[in-house]
Amino acid sequence: MSVQSFTPTKQYPSFSGLINEVIAPVSYSNAGNNTLLTSDVLGGFITHTAAGAQTDTLPTAALLVPLIEGAQVGSAIRFFVKAGGAGTITIAAGTGGTITGTATIATGNIKEFLLVVTALPDQFGNGATYTAYSLGTSTF
Repeated sequence: MSVQSFTPTKQYPSFSGLINEVIAPVSYSNAGNNTLLTSDVLGGFITHTAAGAQTDTLPTAALLVPLIEGAQVGSAIRFFVKAGGAGTITIAAGTGGTITGTATIATGNIKEFLLVVTALPDQFGNGATYTAYSLGTSTF
């Protein structure tokens, strides 16, 4: 019996399942609107505990899309946003992004989003786009 060499192919954890492989929760407790970091979205679970209605804006497509490992047009990641304070949280798209569906999360609810890459950046880093689809709400 001979031994054959084997080189495993690279796996892309962002796309190996329906849910992000590693959840890295982040919390915002400030009373103002936030521009979410790419690491917040890729982490998969965002909690905002503000006392009043606030808007959290997703990163720009130019920042977010290149950091999704192995991204191609049609690649998708899921993330969740929890409204843990007394106010509602609205998710807005960053530059180059689009939100489809209801993006407001009522107090005491968690909303799931599916972010789909719709265009990759060109060689100069321009032209990346995404669409974030609101998939539904759960209570906690």
